[in-house]
Amino acid sequence: MTDAEYNLRHSLLEAFQPGQVCRGIVTSVKDFGIFVDLDGVVGIVTVPNLSWRRIDHPSQVAATGQEVTIVVLDIDLERQQISVSLKELQHDPFLDFARQRLGATLSGPVAKVSPVGVFIRLEGGTLGLLPISEFEAGEIPEVDDVLTVKATYINIAKRQVFLSLSSDTPHSD
Repeated sequence: MTDAEYNLRHSLLEAFQPGQVCRGIVTSVKDFGIFVDLDGVVGIVTVPNLSWRRIDHPSQVAATGQEVTIVVLDIDLERQQISVSLKELQHDPFLDFARQRLGATLSGPVAKVSPVGVFIRLEGGTLGLLPISEFEAGEIPEVDDVLTVKATYINIAKRQVFLSLSSDTPHSD
């Protein structure tokens, strides 16, 4: 990169401010995120900044050539990069879930079985943890089994939902 190109890119980057909302065109979709052309500056949207919902691949959120609205998160003048987000402009379904579902009886498929418990996919894509202590030995469900549970604990700050097979008293942080 020549000095003139560097200086031009630097001045283009300086025009952006964190929190600024912009429109751009998706130029590339990769496993780790998407690249967005913002009038000559390429912004990077990493997977955690694509959506509030869990996704398997960035192509579930955007396609090459698609116009998107983003918010600027960070400008790194030294590395000449701009980090942007799609999710910051989206409604967070976890907040609705947290407000309405504490103590509720819910059903959902098992998304993952781990040593700590069973993760169940609930409405809006929210995952809840049903601790391993809820099960009798040898009665651990398998992925895609549908279980009926109660939301007993929700922590909004940590985005955690704990579930129970019993009717314990719910509480929230």
